[in-house]
Amino acid sequence: MIKTYTLQDLEKILGVKERTLFRYIQKGWLKGSKRGKWRFTDQDIRDFLKHGRDDSLKAK
Repeated sequence: MIKTYTLQDLEKILGVKERTLFRYIQKGWLKGSKRGKWRFTDQDIRDFLKHGRDDSLKAK
């Protein structure tokens, strides 16, 4: 079984508010799946940490 994380889990892990996470999702920096509620895998989080922040810096 694959471990998944909720938005509330990511708030604690990444130290950002839910609103910021939604912005990351909207901009395509953070990937996940939505089946009723948003869910994220370890790989989704690793990809964001590796690439998402790099992409966000380029957008400035």
